[in-house]
Amino acid sequence: MGRRIAVDILEQRPEVQEVMVQLAYAIGYDQPLQATAIVDGEHEFIKGYDLSPKGIINFLELRKPIFGETAGFGHMGAGFKWK
Repeated sequence: MGRRIAVDILEQRPEVQEVMVQLAYAIGYDQPLQATAIVDGEHEFIKGYDLSPKGIINFLELRKPIFGETAGFGHMGAGFKWK
């Protein structure tokens, strides 16, 4: 999910050179304790994403495995939601 967030930031703001996403979770909490993006050295809070485990599972459609396509083309690229 961190990769998806970083790619979205880079697509929305083409002038950005570097993005690092930080997500920190703890057992027993639905939302991350930390959800920040460091964009060209500036810290920004991540908003607009459901970062709960259920939200990530739903967004990336992890309950619908696509083993054949992933194995054939690799997990980066080939039109997957996580790019």
